[in-house]
Amino acid sequence: MTQNPPHAAARLVGVDVGGTKTHVRLLDTDGAEADLVLPSSAWRSGELFADPENLPRLAEVLLRLRPLAEDAVVVLGVHGCDTPGQMREATTTLSLRLGRPVTVVNDAELLGFAEQEGHCIQMIVGTGAVICGTTAEGVRITVDGHGWPLGDRGSAHDLVSTALRETLVACDRGEIDDPLIGAVLAAFGASDAATLAAEATRLAGGASWGAYAPLVFEEAAGGSALAARIVEDAAQALAAGVASLVRRGAMGSLVVAGGGVIVNQPSYEQRIRERLAEEAPQLEFVVVRRPPVVGALAHARALAAADRTLSEVAS
Repeated sequence: MTQNPPHAAARLVGVDVGGTKTHVRLLDTDGAEADLVLPSSAWRSGELFADPENLPRLAEVLLRLRPLAEDAVVVLGVHGCDTPGQMREATTTLSLRLGRPVTVVNDAELLGFAEQEGHCIQMIVGTGAVICGTTAEGVRITVDGHGWPLGDRGSAHDLVSTALRETLVACDRGEIDDPLIGAVLAAFGASDAATLAAEATRLAGGASWGAYAPLVFEEAAGGSALAARIVEDAAQALAAGVASLVRRGAMGSLVVAGGGVIVNQPSYEQRIRERLAEEAPQLEFVVVRRPPVVGALAHARALAAADRTLSEVAS
């Protein structure tokens, strides 16, 4: 029986842990790249730090994919890693499980790495939403990223949450003329407010609600004034978040944005761009259309090069 030859060990590993999916990209010792994309729910139960086995399970995903070379460099951008304490916990746990030091950053930072930008403001608009920057003192500061159900203004689940609330209010008032109302009821298989509330509660979750976000954009494009207002308000909130970060000392002249919602909804991108031009006209705005894991692998490559330089100097 012919056996497949063993895969070469991973030399560089970049990981983008998003709210919906986890994307791993590695470069092996033969110079070949490999990718793995899987639902984050395949290893994560609830929020990142809600289950102490989440991070160990993530480490197992990486170890099953490829053995790690002795000098492997691993960089992870992790949704839900927002505070220094969370960064330390994730770094310690993953380093222990993987048997080597790893670098853990918030997933938003991968956008800057992907664009090879130094100081910039990063904006994630996907299942969740967060805006990040760094002060002149090197302090990492953020706006939102508080997760479902309390935060992530402008995200997929936030748009749907707002649409659900507006639909319930409209039904209670008997004001159901806007096409968004009927579309939301139909999407959730409901004929009235009580049934809608029950079904939405049964499905409650950031990813599950966020899956309905395209409906809001479709209705806005189709003429729903209510859907258009929801989208406009969300774009305004994101632009205001950037302006707030600048007032708090975030450095850079560029906002680098990414995430499934902003990448796949051109009209939303345009609204955010327009609102940002009003709130912070001094800033440029670019949307990263490559997968953020590109940034993770680029940073791993930069760290590996820095390590080689230090080794050469020491020798």
